[in-house]
Amino acid sequence: MRILSYNIHGCIGREGRENPERVLAIIHRADADIVGLQEVHQDDALDRDFLRKLEHLPYRSVLYGKTMRKPSANYGNLLLLREPATKVQRVELPAGGGEPRGILIADTTINGISLRVAVTHLDIRAADRQRQSVELLKHVGLMDGPPNLVLLGDLNEWLPLRPYFRRFGKAFDVISKLRTFPVRPALFALDRIALRGPIRQCRFWTDRATPADHASDHRPLLCDMVWND
Repeated sequence: MRILSYNIHGCIGREGRENPERVLAIIHRADADIVGLQEVHQDDALDRDFLRKLEHLPYRSVLYGKTMRKPSANYGNLLLLREPATKVQRVELPAGGGEPRGILIADTTINGISLRVAVTHLDIRAADRQRQSVELLKHVGLMDGPPNLVLLGDLNEWLPLRPYFRRFGKAFDVISKLRTFPVRPALFALDRIALRGPIRQCRFWTDRATPADHASDHRPLLCDMVWND
């Protein structure tokens, strides 16, 4: 199973130009079974075209989770699943005085493995981020459904040795540590893929091809993994 987490920065590249085609090319080349995107706009002409083109990729579920309204467009997270989602929930997280944040949660079965998938983008401020991480774990754990869990997103943790984040990481069997922000040089592991369940093997890696150097201010984070039967 392949997983991709990518903060696409509204398809705005390092040169400040919006170019959805570059992001689409990265997603297409990754050929992941699960794709979680953050900072996805929904309403303006370029973004509507981007979302329509996503629907032509080989994903049977294209799920959008609005977290806020920006001046020209809705803004939020998006989840692509190779197979249909059997249950979907959109959850608002505590935001304090910052931007609204949320989780998009879906249950699905991929390659015969039943799992819960959650995508999120946590706050830039540590106090809000700590509260949001606690709520996130409550919601992904409280829904009735499969025990295997895939969490992906921009967790925005700049100092991963903070006690709250270390406790958060212990809720999973495996969590990525690769640096993804900024694109060059990549200094911080803001983007994460976390897994819970019987895992046979797992490898995290980042897309270092030329398009990924320019398509966003984050680098795409990927995981190739095998669940135990």
